Amino acid sequence: MQRIDNPAPGAGPVASSPAPRPAAKPEDLPSFELPSTAALERAAADKKPIVVYFPGEKDDGSALAHPDIAFLSKNSALFIKVPFNANREKDPWDVGSVVPTSKLLSDNPSREYGVKVGRETVIVTDSWGNDFFRFEKAPSAEELRSSIKKVSDKVDSANKKLQKTYDAAKAAWDKNDRSNALKSVLKNFKEGLVGLEAQQNSISLYHEIMDAARASISDMAGKGDKEALKGIAKELKGTDAAKDAEAALAKLK
Repeated sequence: MQRIDNPAPGAGPVASSPAPRPAAKPEDLPSFELPSTAALERAAADKKPIVVYFPGEKDDGSALAHPDIAFLSKNSALFIKVPFNANREKDPWDVGSVVPTSKLLSDNPSREYGVKVGRETVIVTDSWGNDFFRFEKAPSAEELRSSIKKVSDKVDSANKKLQKTYDAAKAAWDKNDRSNALKSVLKNFKEGLVGLEAQQNSISLYHEIMDAARASISDMAGKGDKEALKGIAKELKGTDAAKDAEAALAKLK
């Protein structure tokens, strides 16, 4: 409820400004780090989840101040604070690769995690930065504790899903069925997960398929086989080797 100060004679009621948030005690503040490869490697080595804090534009540094949250940051999870960034535009020249990479180690984690501009957000991830829980306001210590405990089960479930698709990809590739092998691998990539064993296996298989495809493209180009190049370019659409097939075709025109 707003407090109404005594108005001047003849004037209407005047609403006061909200009281400032009391200064946080240093010992109640979580131990934050900046996003870095070293931080993620340490989280992976310790098998710790990560709590990623995206402050609002007017962050005063005290939103997560609580003794229990400070305890969690020292014992149960790695806490990372991403500096405020209002930019969500992607570089139009950045075509990148279809292989998923770490959102937390990207040039703009706020964009990659889809954090709303100016909206204070907390994301609980595994040690690779795969997000499983999200809060668009400062969570309580109990909410954080509960989410941190559930991360391991979420990781296991996600890996099982990826493994099933990877197994299908491997079976197809073993039968020289490149088209269906790629469909399954790319399905895993669309999950956007990194670091999980089944995803790492999918990435290794993808590179194997790409190497074999490039060898075929080189052979087709050497023979001047335009039709074969058109066919493989279509089959490889959406992959890193597609541009190799297109470049080979362009040289034959």
